[in-house]
Amino acid sequence: MPLLEDRNETVKPTYQFERDPLATSELSVVLMGPPGDGRKALVEAFRGHHVSVAGELGAYQGEDSLTRLAEMECDIVVVDLDSDPDVGLDLVESVCARDASITVMVYSQSHDPELLKRCMRAGAREFLSAPLDTSMMTEALVRAAARRMEIERQRKLAGRILVFWGAKGGAGVTTLASNFAIALRRHANREVALVDLRVELGGVAVALGLTPAFSVCDALRNPERLDESFVTSMLVDHQPSGVSVLAAPDQYSSTPPIGNGSLGKLLHVMRAKFPYVVVDAGPGLGASTEALFEMADAVYVVTEANIPSLRNAERLLAHLKRPGQRADRVELVLNRYERKSEIDEGRIAKVLGMAPRWKIPNDYPAVRRSLNTGAPLALENSSVSRAVHHMAWEVAGRPGAAEPKKKKWGLF
Repeated sequence: MPLLEDRNETVKPTYQFERDPLATSELSVVLMGPPGDGRKALVEAFRGHHVSVAGELGAYQGEDSLTRLAEMECDIVVVDLDSDPDVGLDLVESVCARDASITVMVYSQSHDPELLKRCMRAGAREFLSAPLDTSMMTEALVRAAARRMEIERQRKLAGRILVFWGAKGGAGVTTLASNFAIALRRHANREVALVDLRVELGGVAVALGLTPAFSVCDALRNPERLDESFVTSMLVDHQPSGVSVLAAPDQYSSTPPIGNGSLGKLLHVMRAKFPYVVVDAGPGLGASTEALFEMADAVYVVTEANIPSLRNAERLLAHLKRPGQRADRVELVLNRYERKSEIDEGRIAKVLGMAPRWKIPNDYPAVRRSLNTGAPLALENSSVSRAVHHMAWEVAGRPGAAEPKKKKWGLF
């Protein structure tokens, strides 16, 4: 027996933890802040709880830190405040705004109650202080694990965000997004929302013949009020199709109210309410563009068979398919497609590294008539309508339903 006791003393770690199965269920953490004694203690503490350290970012680097964090998959982010509390709290707020699924914790050797209040206001969920307390760490990890399970459950129930993005101005994104939303409402037989994020000069309301009382900017100007009830009051129904529309403002604004995580919060609310959220995206989103891409379940890059459009599409696709991103969600849409073109599909696939997934025929008279009358193409029979319905039919996932029929040509 003495020999066994001596052996236990030999292998006993210097920092002993009580392992909780819920708290340690495949959790991972990223540590942010200058390295030091506090960092070493945190690494030892998390590893003692069998939490994997997914990465360590050695300094406050603003937007670069957020970009690198987006490339790492983690459940917890710990921000060290001792070096610069103000910068650290700004980082906490940015992380919380960009990804609500991450549990943000802060670490400080200070026990100042005022600092604790500031951390809570910034969005931090746990406050770790030196010296690290084993029971407090365990409880924090239990809450983080429970929160992750709840978020995973909500994600299974949450709707899909489908983003349409044009490689070049005038690519026809608004026409495609609007008619796609209408077709999806028909084939999925579930609620669909259409959000016009071309906040400077959006055209969804005009394309659908709507005169909304509120706009997406009204929602973004009130991030503290963004909940299901408030967002519902901003929507207008497109009666012929049943699509709910959150339109762009009527007046031009050079400084749209997008920032501080308001767009991400809006999309979270929309996704919780609607099975499908179709987004007509465009320039003017600024840093929120990355948040939109990260939340998107599918990104339809709309281009045409001309050099300027393909050049922009190449750059956009390279950005969307960079390491750490889900390249399988990106689909290429070739709009105004003509069989006889100076640039054939083979050259397009070679230049862009992927073949067009969808080809929308060039039917300018039908599109012009639709835009001038406010009568969506998806509600009538045309070559463009059939192509868009085929896209929506596939997204709706209806293997048992009949595929939209192509028009048959015969002698009469």
